[in-house]
Amino acid sequence: MDIHMLKNPFKNASKKKKVIFIIAGIFVFCVVAGLALPNFGGSGTAGMQISSGTIERGNLQETIAIKSTVEGSDSANIYSAANYRINSVTVQEGDVVTEGQILATLDAEDLADEYSKAKIAYDEAKRAYDTSKTLYEEGAIAESDYLSAKATYETSRLTLNSLNLTENANVTSPISGTVTRVNATVGKLANGGSGNSEPLFVIENLDKLQMKVKVSEYDISKIRVGQTATITAEVLGSETVTGTVSHISPTGEQRDASGSEMVIPVVIDIDKGNTNLIAGVTAKATILIDEAIDVFTVPIDAILEDPATGETYIFVITENNTLSKVAVKVGLEGDLYTEISPAETGSASEQITEGRRIMLSPTYECQDGMPVTVLQ
Repeated sequence: MDIHMLKNPFKNASKKKKVIFIIAGIFVFCVVAGLALPNFGGSGTAGMQISSGTIERGNLQETIAIKSTVEGSDSANIYSAANYRINSVTVQEGDVVTEGQILATLDAEDLADEYSKAKIAYDEAKRAYDTSKTLYEEGAIAESDYLSAKATYETSRLTLNSLNLTENANVTSPISGTVTRVNATVGKLANGGSGNSEPLFVIENLDKLQMKVKVSEYDISKIRVGQTATITAEVLGSETVTGTVSHISPTGEQRDASGSEMVIPVVIDIDKGNTNLIAGVTAKATILIDEAIDVFTVPIDAILEDPATGETYIFVITENNTLSKVAVKVGLEGDLYTEISPAETGSASEQITEGRRIMLSPTYECQDGMPVTVLQ
């Protein structure tokens, strides 16, 4: 046997392994290339992955929204000046009353007896005072006697006036308006004095409604008398009514006992028109602070501010998927969008156009001309 004619089995095995390794290597390369391909921009160069928005043209509003209770523009909590039993209640909730109208009568029988006694004491004190005055002027009595008679007369007069039957036997309304609460009950003691926690009646002027809101000390500088407000409430459904800021308190107060933030009371007059808005319901007043009409706007997070110079920028995305840094002026800021305008004329102005793509949430690493990959 010719030994030179025999094939080397180990050499053939080695060639097969090389072929396998080459094929495997090509497969891995294709997989890696396939994964990396989306990271290449339109120019074929890989770039930072970014999210994008667009420059829009529209209207912006800056507003402050506050909830409060709707109430009558003029109201009165009515108590009795005397602690007698209630004989009758002459009104019910919803009645419209005029100033001075009787709302309830009291059992003033004891008061009448007291008044009669006080009237007798007053008449006697007045006669004594008149006599003392004449004698004093003639020099017939001492000044001290005259002054004593005068003091007795003044005291009896005040006592008699305090027992005025008309005022104490009737509970009357101090204002014109609508009866919104009746807590008076026949047979119940009137519990005179405003120290009682529950008024006998509540009268409100429902023709003119208002909201008394509390504006934070951080926002009060934006509020001006005459600003308009949009009023919404569950009772209105999809309807809204208009309000106007009519009064701003000159002093502040604590929002709550546990905090340090101060609030300033502000009154908003409401024009309810023919709607179903009523006093006593919770409503939201959205006060219009400022507005910009037909301006360029971008999402707030598209703005980048240079901490060293205070200048503001946006990054426009070019057709080649590269960044173009554009200096802008920031105007009115809304809840989600802010107004922008070119910081300078020329090419910067040309890049701020409606529908232009811009980068969202730019960072200080972003540079003019940097390639990017825009995420869909």
